[in-house]
Amino acid sequence: MPTSNEPGRSSTSRVFAILHACRRSAAPMTLTEISRRSGIPVATAYRLSRELIAEGALERNDDGSLQIGIGLWELGSAAPRQRGLRRAARPVMQSLAGHTRTVVHLAVAGHHEAVCVDKVAGPRAVSNVAEVAGSLPLHATGVGKVILAYSDDPDVCAVLQCTSLRRYTARTIAGPGRLAAELAGVRDAQVGYSRGELTVGTTSVAAPVFDAEGRFVAALGVLAPEAEQVDRLAPEVRRAADAISRRLPANA
Repeated sequence: MPTSNEPGRSSTSRVFAILHACRRSAAPMTLTEISRRSGIPVATAYRLSRELIAEGALERNDDGSLQIGIGLWELGSAAPRQRGLRRAARPVMQSLAGHTRTVVHLAVAGHHEAVCVDKVAGPRAVSNVAEVAGSLPLHATGVGKVILAYSDDPDVCAVLQCTSLRRYTARTIAGPGRLAAELAGVRDAQVGYSRGELTVGTTSVAAPVFDAEGRFVAALGVLAPEAEQVDRLAPEVRRAADAISRRLPANA
């Protein structure tokens, strides 16, 4: 039952609106920005944010801006499914990062985005990949395209209905028709690419990870400088994703 003075909206709903607003931002936000993005009045956002800071779900910086706190990550990382996935994937990711000398990251479907649940950086790694628990756009990243191609999550599928997707660079695929064609290629090759579509100068390749019953659970990706011959990395990424799949039980 709603407990707020906003018709139809509970306190729990407003708390999660604040957390989602902070999680989707690449930088810390002011209270006014959080209010605008979450649709919650400033006074209410102020009161709830104080409680979230006290619980460690949000952190306040010296300039007064707010960001997701370590307490929230600790709660999320305790989820048995994600913990088992990371445990199965970590040694494979370390091997791949050492061999390719790049950033290797593991992502799962989030709310209209890909959520990075683990990453390992090789010695020649580029840095512009989401931090663990950070989000990545589905239509502009290798892991995101793999998730779009294989996930049946309604929130993920809703992205395909968008008539105009955000354009991050001149290469970003922003039209649903072109994106649908791209995803068909991802399913055929079991590999997804992003060639300077999120950030100019970087490219990524990703492959799907499945559990023991063949259900899609995650995308394994490699991020490299654009000059890198990413096609050369694709077979290695696929083999690594397959290796993780073999290590996963059913319902991973």
